[in-house]
Amino acid sequence: MIILTETQIDILGKPNFTCGRWAKLLIAAGVYEDKAKKSEYEQAVFIHWASALYELHGDNWMEEGDKIMKDIANKLVDDMTEQGA
Repeated sequence: MIILTETQIDILGKPNFTCGRWAKLLIAAGVYEDKAKKSEYEQAVFIHWASALYELHGDNWMEEGDKIMKDIANKLVDDMTEQGA
């Protein structure tokens, strides 16, 4: 019997409309390809990314994910600033 943890249920059960913010940042940073402008694709990106973080960090996946997302957002802002300069 496969038993899912509460964290796994939270990650795998994330509705597609809640994944867009995370997925759009990951796609903009080039972590994932910009394959489809569909919420189902964004959901797949988020679930894949969050599951990988869960494998590495266990229940601390979200804290680590927040750090990564802040770094990605800061890099994107820096890149935009450099392009505009």
